[in-house]
Amino acid sequence: MIRMMMAAAGLSLGLMMMPVATVPAQAGVDIDINIGGGGKHRISCRRGARIVEDRGFRRVRARNCSGRNYSYFGRRRGDGFIIVVDARRARIIDVRPIYY
Repeated sequence: MIRMMMAAAGLSLGLMMMPVATVPAQAGVDIDINIGGGGKHRISCRRGARIVEDRGFRRVRARNCSGRNYSYFGRRRGDGFIIVVDARRARIIDVRPIYY
């Protein structure tokens, strides 16, 4: 019994003499759920074209893929349209018919 108590005391003393880490913990967590935001968090031009195609437009071609909004030419039921996509939120924000 005394032998076990001496072993436990020695172990406790040894643990107390160990150096304690003084470096602060650093957690580098970055969760991007694509809800708007700053500068470079934009969809690609091709991803915007796929969003337009998924909404029923065919023969989609990029018109302008710079800035906050991307615009595309597309056709639906034989009519031509200009489709504007928000580059940060990946949503169609405007659809205008092309009059020839």
